[in-house]
Amino acid sequence: MILEICELIGSMVVILVGCELFANAVEHIGRKFSLSHATAGSLLAAIGTTMPETIVPILALIFGGEHGEAVGIGAILGAPFMLLTLTIFLIGSTVLIMKLKGKRKTTELNISAGAISFDFKFFIFSFIFVLIGSLLYNATDFKFINYFLAFVLVGLYVYYVKVTLNHKKEEGETYEEFFYLTKYFSLKPEMFNVYLQLFVGLVMIIFGAKFFVANLIFVGTEIGVSMLVLSLLIAPIATELPEKYNSVTWLLKKKDTLAMSNITGAVAFQSTMIVALGLLFTEWKLDSYTLLNIAIALTSGILIFSFLKIKKKINAEILLFGGLFYALYIILAL
Repeated sequence: MILEICELIGSMVVILVGCELFANAVEHIGRKFSLSHATAGSLLAAIGTTMPETIVPILALIFGGEHGEAVGIGAILGAPFMLLTLTIFLIGSTVLIMKLKGKRKTTELNISAGAISFDFKFFIFSFIFVLIGSLLYNATDFKFINYFLAFVLVGLYVYYVKVTLNHKKEEGETYEEFFYLTKYFSLKPEMFNVYLQLFVGLVMIIFGAKFFVANLIFVGTEIGVSMLVLSLLIAPIATELPEKYNSVTWLLKKKDTLAMSNITGAVAFQSTMIVALGLLFTEWKLDSYTLLNIAIALTSGILIFSFLKIKKKINAEILLFGGLFYALYIILAL
């Protein structure tokens, strides 16, 4: 038991080191191809950092035994929930702490409002579509509904990529000059080396997630925690580490659009492509825990989107509601 807990901690460290390498490479790719921060964050960073959430359900379905499907569905739906509650709360807290320490003048995030607004709108539409379709399937048990939902969700994400690639650069957007392979291995930041660092970081994130889910299932079984609750509440805390870590570090560098788009882009990917995976390869029977999970994630997303549309900005204070939503779920679920 002690060994598995140590391996859990070790896998989290591997994930974090991979995040640092991956995020650094993303910035160099963004600069090379003159991508806006919104595009680099919502596509490059978001897809890469969602690899743990993508790998966890796959591994759970293959190797999870009798608990595999519960862990898989929990990981799929727990990911956007975690990002729009606990991770959003962490972003708001970071900005407030920076303001209190005099490192920021206001609690307003300097973001590309149009791009972030589109991400939230896309998520809300997609997740409502998933909720309605899932309820319809649960009521009829007609498997074709799941196949249709998966097909539409993949098409929606293709549309999302097309729109996101056209986001314009905002004034003052810059990328990181520092390159890790230059400092530690004397390799110049040429594109081959950038791609190499990106690949190494991604492999570390994926393998960290693999060891994490294996040990998580063992520890959860040993202590008698429900696999569904474990996968909805605990697994996403670690599998969302890439988004949390990268977003906080980008906030510290005053790159707010990269920080927020990394989260909103990940949510867009998770609510379409990863949900499509669950629809195709699981029975997708949603109980009260998972339906509550979807409802709270949607509520948080709608709250932030509404504030952004009305105020034309996002303040750290509105993001703190994510913590309340997370606490509410724990109280209602447990």
